[in-house]
Amino acid sequence: MWIFDPAGFCSDEEAADALPMRFTVAAMLVLLLMVLFTTAILDLKYVADRHHTDVALSKITYNAEQMTLRGAGTMISLKVDIPSDTKIVLGALPDSENTWPEDASNYYIQTGEQRVIHETDALFSNIHLDGTYTLSSGQHQVMLESVTEASSGKIFVKIYDI
Repeated sequence: MWIFDPAGFCSDEEAADALPMRFTVAAMLVLLLMVLFTTAILDLKYVADRHHTDVALSKITYNAEQMTLRGAGTMISLKVDIPSDTKIVLGALPDSENTWPEDASNYYIQTGEQRVIHETDALFSNIHLDGTYTLSSGQHQVMLESVTEASSGKIFVKIYDI
């Protein structure tokens, strides 16, 4: 049977000895929660930026495909917003920008080191009709213009800032 001893109760050091370990475990749990929270926020930001990029690209590619179907002579002005740390290259595959016009129907999105490749029915070109066009991060007012390339007779969509 246990008997309460006030003198022994006040002099027991076991609880005080375990206190630093309890603080260490609590601090580690708080640190783990902060890491998980930061990772979740960064993933959410990446998904939101990717969505904004997809919206901007869908505006460009949808209009470019429609312009290609209608033939040369159409011009459309679009306002697009590209998120930070994002680059869009229209008319090329990664690391092969010099192969234009063979890859003119391709485009890719580069976010940091990650690259995502897409293909469309439209053929993209810069304003001079001699290469690719790159959209860097930020707001852009771009002009899409469908023209017939003289040597091949193909319809290209020139894209340039206005």
